[in-house]
Amino acid sequence: MIRKIGALGISLLCLAAFTSCEKDFSDVGTNVVTNDKFETGEILLDVEITPIDIQKVQADNINANISEYWLGVYNNPNGKKIEASIVSQLGFIENPNNKNTDTTVFNLEKVILKIPYQATSTGTTDNVTTFRLDSILGDPTIATSIQVLQNETYLNSLNPNDPSKKNTFFSDDEYAGNVVLNEDGGIYELRPKATDTEFIFDRIDRSISLTNTTTYKDTIRATNSQDLNVPFLAIPLDLTTMKTLFWDEFQSGKFASKEAFDNYFRGIKIIATGNDGSMVPLNLTSANPVPSIDFLYTRSDVDGTTIKNTAKEVFSFPLSGVRNSVYKMTDATSAAPANNFVIQGTAGSMAEVKILDDTILQELKSQNLLINDASLTFYVNQSINNNKSTTPQQLFLYQNKDNGAGEISPTHISDVYTETGTFGGSLSLAEDNKTPEKYTFRITNYITNLLAGEDNFTAEPLVLKVYNPTDFPTTSSTGGVNTNVKTYNWNPRAVTLLNGNEAANGTKKAIFKISYSKEK
Repeated sequence: MIRKIGALGISLLCLAAFTSCEKDFSDVGTNVVTNDKFETGEILLDVEITPIDIQKVQADNINANISEYWLGVYNNPNGKKIEASIVSQLGFIENPNNKNTDTTVFNLEKVILKIPYQATSTGTTDNVTTFRLDSILGDPTIATSIQVLQNETYLNSLNPNDPSKKNTFFSDDEYAGNVVLNEDGGIYELRPKATDTEFIFDRIDRSISLTNTTTYKDTIRATNSQDLNVPFLAIPLDLTTMKTLFWDEFQSGKFASKEAFDNYFRGIKIIATGNDGSMVPLNLTSANPVPSIDFLYTRSDVDGTTIKNTAKEVFSFPLSGVRNSVYKMTDATSAAPANNFVIQGTAGSMAEVKILDDTILQELKSQNLLINDASLTFYVNQSINNNKSTTPQQLFLYQNKDNGAGEISPTHISDVYTETGTFGGSLSLAEDNKTPEKYTFRITNYITNLLAGEDNFTAEPLVLKVYNPTDFPTTSSTGGVNTNVKTYNWNPRAVTLLNGNEAANGTKKAIFKISYSKEK
């Protein structure tokens, strides 16, 4: 309900009563008014919030430079459970030579899928560097089931229906193929650890004879540009299957060109399943070390049956080309408490935020206010979200606008590109510098232009979501600002926020505040 205060009939609460300025407004940024007396005040307006369930998000790397691909299971009791999987093409190796001759013999020893973890060095002692894995969500001591499958869906970067346009893959897309590539057709149990800096396996000692079956322990490591052995995920693949699919085909037309290879072997699916466990971010764009499928083999130089020399070598097929994330979402086990709502990234949830109806908007317009500041604040339910590391570090605000063709276009509000430095949305912590407290957005430019009746400034509800690096506007092809909001999101974190119900949430309810000056 709106309560009239003085001459201004639009406020629920006026924190600062109308007061005469003690000095003239000789310079108000744009010298709009000189030598006039003003009254100032603050208006607090109710915020109406409607949760939005996200069905899917754009997840391919065709239209964006994706920095994180999550793998694993994160069962957040206050958000949707996520089973995060990855689909990727493989890079092409030109003329891989494994042809046996009278003087050279090749033997395939092991095939592994090797992907470096995102990790931070914590120091070096006795020439050994230790690491901390970045951003693990969930419980890494609980095993998550991982299967590597052959993908049989062609990952085309161009739209098959209109090759002049780029293709698009969403997070709920399905991909054909059920050939299991895991060793012995089994399951790999993912328990990511910062100490996973080497992979040890049995290798046949080819230096004795070509028919020898004696094995020894060999070690594979992933080394970065600083020559440090970094933590990595190593999933052993089935030797017989990979030999049939790759090794035995190296001399065939299937490996004659990149186009032939992409059509023959269309990539892999790294599928995570389970009720609980952990989820870890993987950087598939890493240049050093490169994520890859490694074919480890021994090349033996022979003279008849005599071994002259042996060398351990590798064919590495990088995970490159078209990639996509798959997010299988399951509803939260616990519904949000009354007068709360959940914001979750990936294909989680957003919220529609209504700050002005037509009646209030018209009343505001009639007052001829000089808007000094307009802010929108959302408080965190600290009994649910008390860990800053698992809480979204930033939220984002935009507007769903009618594009005139009967469709809704996600659109940036003006403060994102006119007042980028003060737009806000970052997580603020409580006084202990540990507990998440609130998110605040400043939308002064948008409100000022809306009240002035400027073209393209409309009062449709705003939309609140977890921030993604692709959210901020880019420059359009004509040099202006591209106001379209992209539909990507690969941040799986969730936060429970208090809604606008004052009786339930008191001073921590979601609030829209306008600070103004008004001529007396």
